[in-house]
Amino acid sequence: MLKNEILNILAEFTIHFNWEDPSDQLTAAGLSEVFSVKRNTVSHYLNQLVEEKKVIKINTRPVYFLNRDVFINHFFYVENIQFNSINDLRISKINSPKKDVFEKLIGTNGSLKKVVEQIKAALLYPGNGLPIMLEGPTGSGKSMLAELMHQYSIENGILPKEAPLVVFNCAQYYNNPELLSSQLFGYKKGAFTGANQDQEGMLAAADGGILFLDEVHRLNEEGQEKLFTFMDKGVYRKMGESEGWHSANIHLIFATTEKPNEYFLNTFMRRVPITVSLVGLDERSENEKIQFIYTFFIEEANNLSKPIEISQKVIEALSLYSFKGNIGELKNTIKYLCASAFAKQMEETTLSIKTLNLPFEIIEGIHYSEKKYNNNKLMIIKPNTTLDQLIQQNHPRIKLIKQTFQQIYSLFIDKRKNKLETITFENTVLHEINVLLDQLIFTLPNQEEKILLKFITNNIQDVFRYLESNYNVAFNGNSVVAIGHYLYAKNSESFVWDEKTLQIETELYEYVCNHMKEEKEFTTRLISLIESKMEFNLTKSDVIFLAFYLKSLQVQSNRLPIKAIILAHGYATASSIANVVNRLIGKNIFDAFDMPIDISVQEIAENVSHYIEQNDISNGLVILVDTGSLKDIYDSFKKKVNGPVAIINNVSTQMALNVGEMLKDIVYLEEIVEQVKVNNETKYKVIYPDTSKKMAIVTSCFTGMGTALKIKKLLEYSIPNELKIKIIAHDYERLCNQGIKEALFHIYDVLAIVGTADPKIQGIDFISLEELISGKGEDKLLHIFSSKKEAIDIQKINNAIVRNFSFEQVIQSLTILDTDKVIHHIEDSLTILEVLLNKRISNDKKLSLYIHMSCLIERLIRQAPIETHPNLKNFQKSQNKIIEIIKQAFNSLEKIYNVQINLPELIYIYDIISAS
Repeated sequence: MLKNEILNILAEFTIHFNWEDPSDQLTAAGLSEVFSVKRNTVSHYLNQLVEEKKVIKINTRPVYFLNRDVFINHFFYVENIQFNSINDLRISKINSPKKDVFEKLIGTNGSLKKVVEQIKAALLYPGNGLPIMLEGPTGSGKSMLAELMHQYSIENGILPKEAPLVVFNCAQYYNNPELLSSQLFGYKKGAFTGANQDQEGMLAAADGGILFLDEVHRLNEEGQEKLFTFMDKGVYRKMGESEGWHSANIHLIFATTEKPNEYFLNTFMRRVPITVSLVGLDERSENEKIQFIYTFFIEEANNLSKPIEISQKVIEALSLYSFKGNIGELKNTIKYLCASAFAKQMEETTLSIKTLNLPFEIIEGIHYSEKKYNNNKLMIIKPNTTLDQLIQQNHPRIKLIKQTFQQIYSLFIDKRKNKLETITFENTVLHEINVLLDQLIFTLPNQEEKILLKFITNNIQDVFRYLESNYNVAFNGNSVVAIGHYLYAKNSESFVWDEKTLQIETELYEYVCNHMKEEKEFTTRLISLIESKMEFNLTKSDVIFLAFYLKSLQVQSNRLPIKAIILAHGYATASSIANVVNRLIGKNIFDAFDMPIDISVQEIAENVSHYIEQNDISNGLVILVDTGSLKDIYDSFKKKVNGPVAIINNVSTQMALNVGEMLKDIVYLEEIVEQVKVNNETKYKVIYPDTSKKMAIVTSCFTGMGTALKIKKLLEYSIPNELKIKIIAHDYERLCNQGIKEALFHIYDVLAIVGTADPKIQGIDFISLEELISGKGEDKLLHIFSSKKEAIDIQKINNAIVRNFSFEQVIQSLTILDTDKVIHHIEDSLTILEVLLNKRISNDKKLSLYIHMSCLIERLIRQAPIETHPNLKNFQKSQNKIIEIIKQAFNSLEKIYNVQINLPELIYIYDIISAS
């Protein structure tokens, strides 16, 4: 039937959905061409599928359609079926109201975050989901996860409410494969001695639900093979049957304490596409361990119907002890502690548990130096105590944040009941938020938290700098620190609202969307940048908080009826022009797009298209560009516009200032264009400074400015300030293209260029990062500085560089990853690469690859890969085989860090290998 064929082909197209440039194949017109039928016929079936909630509809021009199941599996869960724009679909990720039992799972936002994502992918996969293997040590929570998977499937409509969860432990029948088969598949009367009647097996019992096979490594090869047919076709035979088949719709979950590749047939594991690895309790974060301890004491307080008084030293001892049985053994230890206390203190109204009540082996392992808890504060856990309450009592930042939100929601209830005027409500909320931020700043973190806070605040600072340069706003230093504290506290510990509070939160979120549109639009941009840089998942409450916070800063977009953007090639060129003009005029007139030198017209169009989707340009749009065919630029996105567009090339600060003034005065587009022709005649004169040039060293990297800036920092640490040598990070492509004509060579006395690739600037020495690390660059340094500084200064520089540019120090400075582990993993991959290439890679090139691959892994983890390469198209055609070899060699890195190395990144690896 055509309708099903349309749904199936949409599934294929949805997998490759491009947010910035959706394929025409996702439209009614595109699908009508695919099936060679009339457009209105396809539209009829598409609308039926929308009504059946099988297809998502995006009401743009043209209208796009997506297969809902596939979209949920590949992107994120959506409740609604129709959206007004692609951006509305994008931000619906924040608004999703679906039930999620994993939210209350300890570690769901920490050590189990990836585990939960894998589990959801397996459960949401169309059909009966995907078979999944849970691998982890005894007591790590495999059985509990299986129960949560069953609950999640029911609550989200994947399985019906009556769907069974059948648990089968294969270890019980380890020594009797035939009995195991009979229990699993069932048997016919007479199949073996004692089979006096037909008997259904576990597969039949689990029909329509989930079958959880625990200790599945106990299943021998024959037992594994018997499952093949069922896993492939969903049918099986009972023991003793030679013809006919039984069918069952079952989601299979396997669990093992052993490494799957050591105990299972390859043919078996190929049928289990998702393996989830659970870590032991010792590998969980300290916060997660504490939460387990709290949870088990709460359970015992309820079981015994008595308050339990526990010293902080007991909590500390339990959190530091290594439980071989992991979570299960910790739970049993706490149960024993409480049972022992109950037996000895039956007449007491409150049970008291102190250090001496602990098992001897735990007492023996207590270290008395550098304790986390400097006092022996007592904690009382009552039968009605919740985990959230304990977290708040012992984590002051979370308590502050939750109390603030409770107060804000209470204020909103008063406003909704007309007890508060709008202005009073908003001003009071602003006051609450600013009080919270002040409190967060003065809540002192411990040493471990300081490291994480520094990482977060550095990233927030980068985001704010971008926003300051593009949106004519200013953030004070305290704001950066406070939001860093807020995001750290909010994402390191979670709190769960009841349904009533969630409803109030949703209504307040809608209030922000409808009554604080400018702040909401700005917040959406802010959240997008924060999520992409730090992989945070921000919620409605975060949107509410940040929107009001931005309002307190009086952030106004100052947008005019006619929108305007600047497109310019180079690092921060457009941003700089826009920032200067916006500040001089005092209004946020221009948005900016900084583009690589080799960007195509199509890529420029994608940037503009994305901007058009996010902004109302019905009153007009002015585009100032530096170079390029105006017709080609417009033709590539003209289908997206719904208002007049003026494109003007040869942009400069003077031109942008001239255009900005006219936009501010509400001048018509046609008049703006005429005035630009008159007012922007080019006049020039090249003038270079007469004074002696300041000495400088330039750093660069062929993959972009990120590594160049980090090399700059290392050199700044190495060269004393009194030598007055300026270190400048510069764009590699610009150096290659401009050569000695680049302005910095006229302004500075450039001693050398240090980096990962030689831009070959005439008359300027190049020192590679590898030479500095290996010590081979010492002679070059002596030569460079010999005519500039005294010998004692040269030795001083060389000693500092030897110290700061050790191999481990460079890797540690370039990436936030664990240095020892990343070096080890890269070394393994390089060994494989040498075998596949059948040649030895020189030590210098290996050094380059260690550095490059460390940065590459971090880029991919942060979801900021290099997307372009100057030789991308030609290389793909001519060097496909070598790319496959490189891809195969580094496959283990992809699995370890759960990333995918794209083609441009692979080509850069090839460039290093093949460099002369």
